[in-house]
Amino acid sequence: MSLDGSNVERIATMIKELSGTSQFILVSLRKPMIEGADRILGVTLLPDKSSFVTGIKSHA
Repeated sequence: MSLDGSNVERIATMIKELSGTSQFILVSLRKPMIEGADRILGVTLLPDKSSFVTGIKSHA
């Protein structure tokens, strides 16, 4: 989260280029990272402190 916008985009581009031969699992709230993902999982914390998957998107 501490990267500036241009560096977030650079890292997202690098990950996309390397994703043909590598697998990445990212945790991010930054739009360029989310937009470049092949699969997105949304997770939220419930009042009882359990996790809940709120959404799944696949760009298959």
